[in-house]
Amino acid sequence: MNSLISVMLVDDEPLALDNVYQLVPWEENGFQVVAKATSGRMALRMFEELQPQIVITDISMSPMDGLELGRLVVQLAPKTRLIFLTAYRDFDYAREALEMRAAHYLLKHEISRNRLLEKLKLLKEDLAAEAAEEEGHGHALHILLKDMLAGKYQAPPGNQESSLHRLVTEQQQGKPALLYFELDAALLLDGSRQSKRWMVPAVWKSIEGEIRLQTTDMEDIYILEMDEGGYAVLLKLSSSSSLLLQQYNLRQIAAQLLERLKASWKGVLPRIIISTGSNAELPEHRYAAMRQAYDYSFFLPPGAIFLLDQVPSAGAASVIAEEVRQYLLSPEISVLDRLKDNLEKVAAQARLADLRAIVSQISYECRKDGSFSFDHPLGTDARQIAGSLCRILEDRLQRLQLKKNYSRWVNKAMEYVASNYADPDLSLETIANHLQISSIHLRTTFKRETGQSLLDYTTEYRIALAKQLLQTGQFKIYEISEKVGYKTSQYFSQVFKKTTGIQPKDFLQQKGSE
Repeated sequence: MNSLISVMLVDDEPLALDNVYQLVPWEENGFQVVAKATSGRMALRMFEELQPQIVITDISMSPMDGLELGRLVVQLAPKTRLIFLTAYRDFDYAREALEMRAAHYLLKHEISRNRLLEKLKLLKEDLAAEAAEEEGHGHALHILLKDMLAGKYQAPPGNQESSLHRLVTEQQQGKPALLYFELDAALLLDGSRQSKRWMVPAVWKSIEGEIRLQTTDMEDIYILEMDEGGYAVLLKLSSSSSLLLQQYNLRQIAAQLLERLKASWKGVLPRIIISTGSNAELPEHRYAAMRQAYDYSFFLPPGAIFLLDQVPSAGAASVIAEEVRQYLLSPEISVLDRLKDNLEKVAAQARLADLRAIVSQISYECRKDGSFSFDHPLGTDARQIAGSLCRILEDRLQRLQLKKNYSRWVNKAMEYVASNYADPDLSLETIANHLQISSIHLRTTFKRETGQSLLDYTTEYRIALAKQLLQTGQFKIYEISEKVGYKTSQYFSQVFKKTTGIQPKDFLQQKGSE
């Protein structure tokens, strides 16, 4: 259920087109540019296929100008919002544009981020209000509630406030209870989380309706797919409930939600964090705190339900983070063994501050040498994450030991592979050109010192990373093939089998049975 407002940009001058695209942080403000066209005819073909909700187009184009495009767009989809851009102060242009329900008419030399964003936000509110009329306020209210939780909602002036906006204000001031969860959440090397979307709007509506019917101490519920990832459940409980009773009711509602997900969702059951509406914090502040605290879920089993108040405060990390830093600077096998034991303790004892500090230290060093990409997934629970961190520390030691045995050119070639393995065009020639040496010299030197060709080394490096990605269970095989530098999943599977003796899908099954 993608609730971003879809936008198409049209201008026959590529530089002007890119300027408008770069002008606005689209997704941060609830929009998504689904198409960019450099002619009216191209734009019309794209519009017929994608049906964007807003079209921003230059007027002066040839052979089909923006006004003709606008007329055809309105014929195809009368509810489309149009914004016309032009370099001319011509009243006839403005008059024709406004006759076609153009939302706004802007002069190019006056356009700015704030000016365009202001118009877009007005259109967003207008689209939300229109959706409310058509869908009984449901979808529109979801959009505005999402903006409210994300801290993006701005109430209109009192004389422009609609019943829809009053509902949002009531929720904002009514201290609603909140649940938050992510589907198949995985921790990435840069410390962020990655999760999946469930593109079945009807299922969420059905779950909302079932929980409404079966919960007596709840007045309303909204399941919101948030633009930044994850799902927030906004709840209005009976005002007479005590704090303990609210917590009990929220746990019951979370359990009902998990039961319904178990019947439909094919992934691992999510962990759910809950927060009552008893404190004085605004819902957007509690939502931000819940997203931050959700890292704690990696220490819990699938389907766990936990309170925001149960998550340990950030606190200071122990000395293990400093030990990791020192090890990364000068890896030693004796230190590695101790760090492995400490990482297991961090996972077993749910030491969130230590986990974050260790990931931060390792991410910083990987950023400097390019040994791992920032979107490298570490795992979906603390045990997997600790294992991935151990493998990165092992890799650090192995690469240092190899460097001691190899010449400068071989080390540099290995470093280049580590930084560019995702490039499907990576080859002996591209590496030699980067190092500014002949490909023949690099080929013979690499083979003499390592005992294998640079191509074989690159293949082994890619397949080793592919195994790590497969173990997370977060990606499809075609996604992994792209991430490790293969143009097609078929070729990737052939190389994987030649290297490991089994197909990628069999590797997944084999690891699952261990």
